[in-house]
Amino acid sequence: MDYARSFAHSDSFTSFIQKPAVILRGVTTFIMMLIFSCVLDKGYSKLIQRCYYNNNQGACNFTVGIAIIAFFVGIAFLLCTYLWDHITNGVTRKYVVFGDMVFSGFWAFLFFIDFCFITDMWRKTAKEALPSMVKSNLQFTIVCALVCIFLLAIQAYLAYKQLNDIQNEASGLAGYNDAAGIAGGYGGGFPPHTESAGGSYQSPYAS
Repeated sequence: MDYARSFAHSDSFTSFIQKPAVILRGVTTFIMMLIFSCVLDKGYSKLIQRCYYNNNQGACNFTVGIAIIAFFVGIAFLLCTYLWDHITNGVTRKYVVFGDMVFSGFWAFLFFIDFCFITDMWRKTAKEALPSMVKSNLQFTIVCALVCIFLLAIQAYLAYKQLNDIQNEASGLAGYNDAAGIAGGYGGGFPPHTESAGGSYQSPYAS
């Protein structure tokens, strides 16, 4: 499925949430919520307000911070996805795709750092005195951080592919091909240019 098609507005909300790109972003956003919820709920000692990751406040704060930001940005991109047809400016659409690529790529890198950081802190943590629920939540957070690296990297790659497609299309983001398949990820094309007899550009969607 090409990137522009994944952003196509649908009259049916059920049809919208079944789009592969929407599912991917929705799952990623949901995992972000799980990450900061687990750390905020069980990652800090209620008595002395210290982080259970080897008493390193930075481990908890960094994890919560990047997860919360990614959560709200993910919601924003989902909203852009649903309202894509109402974004009529081609330059704005290109900026949305570029923003998706940059944010997803950079946040994949941040989660890689976070995964290494909290894994090392957890290795150094004295676990014997920790409640079982705290152990489960902190270990689950580490797994989720690892998963997010791959999910965000996939989103960045798909956006990068679409930017390459845009550069090869004279029409930019003027339209999208709803008949495009999903085998190549965001591959697939935009409708070809058409020209009038005088050689001037005529949009394939012009009435």
